[in-house]
Amino acid sequence: MDNGPDGGKRPSAVSETELLRRIGQDLRSIYANVTRQPLPQRIQATLALIDREQRLVEQLPRTLPH
Repeated sequence: MDNGPDGGKRPSAVSETELLRRIGQDLRSIYANVTRQPLPQRIQATLALIDREQRLVEQLPRTLPH
């Protein structure tokens, strides 16, 4: 490690590509845990309501403009 301008230690330089790879890996790890968690009941109920409404709209007859 190199000494920084204030005399403290600083990590060795990492390429931008490697830095982006590490950030991507960390984000995937964090979000993988989030996506495995169950949805809260209120969100499940809201999604079910949206699904029902979309099915109803899709069942309506479509009229052609004149």
